[in-house]
Amino acid sequence: MPATADSQLGPAFEASHLERAYGIRVAAITELDVGVFRVDRHDGPSWVARVFPAARPLEGVEGDAAILRRLEDRRFPAERCAHPEPVSTFAGQAVLVTEFVKPAAPLRPGRPAAFLGALLGRLHANPGTGLRAGGAWHHLSLTGGPREEVDAARDLVADALPRVGVRELALYDRLRDEVETTDDCHDLPHAFVHPDFVPANAIPTPDQRLVIVDWAGAGRGPRLWSLGFLLWAAGARSPRLVDVVVSRYREHVTLEPEELTRLAGAIHSRPRMLECWAFATGRRQLSDALQRVTEARDLAEAIAAQARRAFERPAADG
Repeated sequence: MPATADSQLGPAFEASHLERAYGIRVAAITELDVGVFRVDRHDGPSWVARVFPAARPLEGVEGDAAILRRLEDRRFPAERCAHPEPVSTFAGQAVLVTEFVKPAAPLRPGRPAAFLGALLGRLHANPGTGLRAGGAWHHLSLTGGPREEVDAARDLVADALPRVGVRELALYDRLRDEVETTDDCHDLPHAFVHPDFVPANAIPTPDQRLVIVDWAGAGRGPRLWSLGFLLWAAGARSPRLVDVVVSRYREHVTLEPEELTRLAGAIHSRPRMLECWAFATGRRQLSDALQRVTEARDLAEAIAAQARRAFERPAADG
């Protein structure tokens, strides 16, 4: 089922629940994103409370907490669980509390791409043995990896058909074909992946480094799909950042020839999913979504060509 339901909890409800469940004294709650709250406390440092849709099983959120503990054991720069028992339930929805990472001044230009490339390479160097399937964008699929994300997008687009006018059916068929032809990379090498390893989920710290947040849906999945979205985020800003990401990533991971061949499809996949979701949920007109998918394909091809050159460059020159 597509994961489109927003959290039903508000700050007034959250405060009392957090105080009962975790024995803290809440001073203030600020909504940071849908279902994501900063919790300022009278009795300690601030937390973040993530409230998940009721459709997401409790064991999935407990899996998020287990992944955060695994990352802490390996000293990976990720958010940390804020309590020995960080998962609770309120009104049928799972809640996960983590330590709030206070953002420092932005890093110097180019450094976020370098850190993200290195950290994603370090993450992908871990085969993720024993981890749950992961990598799906949580607005589309609450569980699983790219295959589940694509399946959820297909269902959402199909559900939107009744509101498509007769004159737009040809455009609708083209968008549906975009979903059907998405490469979910399931047959390519798998590793420990984060669904959205991009600057929006990287918090700068006072020591000029990054902490990665929002690990919901992380697990074991195709590393190329995960890398593709970071390359998209970098290349959409500047071609130079593609070289920066690749130069650091390849210090930890060497892509296989088949991965390099299918790189453009992987880079285009998440932008395509985003546009399908935007159309299906009424956030974007059908014609606009299709145009943006087409434009994204051209950019993905250019990013992939540059990334392949960077991957194929002799290491001494990388």
